[in-house]
Amino acid sequence: MRPTRITRLDIGVAGIDRWRHTDDVHLPETAQRAQAFLPEMRPLDAILHPPTLDDRLATQLVPRNLSPDLLEPTILSATRQSLKSRLEERTMSVSSDQAAVLSQAAALLEREVALDAEISEALSVLLRG
Repeated sequence: MRPTRITRLDIGVAGIDRWRHTDDVHLPETAQRAQAFLPEMRPLDAILHPPTLDDRLATQLVPRNLSPDLLEPTILSATRQSLKSRLEERTMSVSSDQAAVLSQAAALLEREVALDAEISEALSVLLRG
């Protein structure tokens, strides 16, 4: 007789084993598990229109914690004057190359302070009538 897929039907169940959770082989609980791979879901618009160089430069150059009070004219002028005096003080303690750069920056700030003074004078004249 030729063997078929169904042969020896006379063999039955030899025994029943109960499998418990403690019988399973587990890693120790203190071992670090590898992180599962989760693909990053990006919207189609982000894939088709990636940020341009202009967008990236704008986000990297604008400070994140810019105080809106700094944009008030009096505070801005006071900040420029304070920075100019700090640059002039720092010019004394650095090398000649750095001192030249700091003095140019101080001169630029001095011109900005002078322009602020002219603008405030012109505004006061306009408001007086």
